[in-house]
Amino acid sequence: MRAVRTPAGSPLERLARARGVSTAYEDAFEQRRQVPVEAVIGVLQALGEELDSPAGAAACLARLEAGRRAAGRHEPVVVAWDGSLPEGSPTGDGARLELEDGTDASRLLGTGLGAGARHRLPFGTHRLFPADDPDSPVLVLSAPRSARPLEPSCWGVFAPTYGLFDGRETPAGDLSALERLGLLAGRLGASYVATLPLLADFSATDTPSAARSPYSPLTRMWWNEAYLDLERLPELEGEVRVPVREGAPPHLADVAAAGSFVRPLLGVAAQRLVAAGGPRLASFRAFQAERPDVLTYATYRAAAEAAGPAVSAWPRSWAAGNILAGRDVPHEAVLAHVYAQWAVDDQLGDVVRRIAAAGCRLMADLPVGSRADGYDPWAYPGSFAGSSGSRRRATVGAPPDQFFSGGQNWGFRPLHPDGERASGYPVVRTALAHLLRHCGALRIDHVMGLQRLWWIPEGAPADLGAYVHYRSEELLAIACLEAWRRGASLVGEDLGTVDPALRELLACHGIAGMHVAVLDLEVLPGKPLSPRPGSVAFVDTHDTATFAGWFDGTDIEDRVQLGIIDEEEAETERSRRNGARDWLLGHLTAAGALEDPGAGPDKVHAALLEELGTSEAAMVVANLEDLWGEHDPQNIPGTTNEHPNFSRRLSVSLAQLESSMACLEPLRRLDGARRRARRPS
Repeated sequence: MRAVRTPAGSPLERLARARGVSTAYEDAFEQRRQVPVEAVIGVLQALGEELDSPAGAAACLARLEAGRRAAGRHEPVVVAWDGSLPEGSPTGDGARLELEDGTDASRLLGTGLGAGARHRLPFGTHRLFPADDPDSPVLVLSAPRSARPLEPSCWGVFAPTYGLFDGRETPAGDLSALERLGLLAGRLGASYVATLPLLADFSATDTPSAARSPYSPLTRMWWNEAYLDLERLPELEGEVRVPVREGAPPHLADVAAAGSFVRPLLGVAAQRLVAAGGPRLASFRAFQAERPDVLTYATYRAAAEAAGPAVSAWPRSWAAGNILAGRDVPHEAVLAHVYAQWAVDDQLGDVVRRIAAAGCRLMADLPVGSRADGYDPWAYPGSFAGSSGSRRRATVGAPPDQFFSGGQNWGFRPLHPDGERASGYPVVRTALAHLLRHCGALRIDHVMGLQRLWWIPEGAPADLGAYVHYRSEELLAIACLEAWRRGASLVGEDLGTVDPALRELLACHGIAGMHVAVLDLEVLPGKPLSPRPGSVAFVDTHDTATFAGWFDGTDIEDRVQLGIIDEEEAETERSRRNGARDWLLGHLTAAGALEDPGAGPDKVHAALLEELGTSEAAMVVANLEDLWGEHDPQNIPGTTNEHPNFSRRLSVSLAQLESSMACLEPLRRLDGARRRARRPS
């Protein structure tokens, strides 16, 4: 069945094209691949088509075309780059324009608002009511054409917040530990401190499941209260005393246990806040007014505590979103979760202000999706594929590449291109706005999702999927608009199978791409140290081997032991690795960055980091663990319980780091290289 192709020009091929489903694609090896018919049908079913075989495609196509004719006379969304409406926008006599704040700005329509017009729309999300179809308003995305560029020749440090240890015996690192790292980085000259997602998940009090990946959050719209420093909360002043000890950090971090520790105290703190009144209560009320949807989220969390995390096991009315505080769930539980979100937001804002005083900003991280059983699909069912009325569900992943021969299935439910658009992009807009509240730069994980996502029909293997396309211009406009509101920059994780046209599109809109040295050293022999101008350069990432692990080849041996690769594949990798390492040693020695061609990984890493610092990359990010030659990676893709992914504490405490000349010297060299790179030639 996999060998059956979709005939060109057939009703099935035309239906797929009309729904944005690719029937062929270019893989990671630059080979043209045909999508099997069963995969095309499965994806179309997830999109809502009543289709069992190719024979039914003609009827589906006819229904689709009839539905689109009846839907309205105009596109439901238009992009006004730099405030200029595109040609063909319904701005004729009788049209009405309502700005984001509710102001009637219809008078502006008479000025044209097109390219070259004297007047421009203010940036924001507005509504245009066409004269010939006033009941079908058009969402106008008025956005700057480009996001704010990164500061030239800047640098930053990266560490997972949960892994930081500042001497306090907490189950995992918290926001105060992140602040301490940001202050240290700022003193050294860094412009950014980058970390993994800080997004919400269930704590151990909600579910007995093990710690989860920060890239598989409960929601992309709310914070994880497990990262709160309870000692900083005035409502708990004097009540929480966290022991402090010297010495090496504990081996593992447990974010779920941290959440379990925090949760019972939030209800107490919330009650005290309400009773005390004053400026903090006013701030709490202002947060609720700014984000009224926090009540929906808090009610969802209270329901999960009452009935378990599986929405499928909830009463039918609850699963449909009908949960009433006080009747179905306790008021106190809802209040505790509202307080939790405000407290994290307030504390994170304080952290960001403090590190900004040291010249450092936060680089946050937006995952490509959230859990299929999480808050987002429950709160916005119409925005996700596989909602009621669909024949089948689908999940998001990636097709086979050089690292995953069978492809990947990440388990997320994909956003429905038409459903999310028809609703005004509530999921995308809210997720971006949430993370951009406090960060100076936002890394968008798997930025290819702004163009297309690999959908895997329910029950199918990861390689039996198809790409579904999204409206890139509209998604980019939302990203640029939300970044503009906060004066933030955007970074796209464009690694893996990437359409070259997407990289050009990102560059046109000021979104920086990524360069990872340990990947390019093997994939592009002879040209590994040339990050694209304006990109963000890394030696390695949380998804690769650490530099010491890469240099010594221990990552290859680990994957053999874990059964990810066999001995034949390992031998091929060892040969490629040896060649890449020899080339790197020769290159750095010839460039004068490395004195001893037989140096160990610590010396080679420092020289490599410095060389990246002299490049045209806009930013160079140093992985904190590389400073002391850590071999154990934070994550081994392709494993679950076989390795303690996303749960290992850094083996050097912040106090040890602050006093270690050996660890800090590579950062000082990087800072010097970046300063030299800023000087005009």
